[in-house]
Amino acid sequence: MNKKVVVNALNSEFLDFEDALQNFSAIQAGNIEVIITRNIKDYRKGSISCMTPGDYLKVLNME
Repeated sequence: MNKKVVVNALNSEFLDFEDALQNFSAIQAGNIEVIITRNIKDYRKGSISCMTPGDYLKVLNME
């Protein structure tokens, strides 16, 4: 977490600031492919894939 992440979160279209922080932190990390959350609707404005815990576990079991 740094100033760039916070500024991006503040200027984003996310309705929830904490969700925006998580999204932009994941982008900055560069190696995160999916955010696991029960509130996928909150990440519609995000640019990283988002899955519920149950869906993620289903995907893991298929591999």
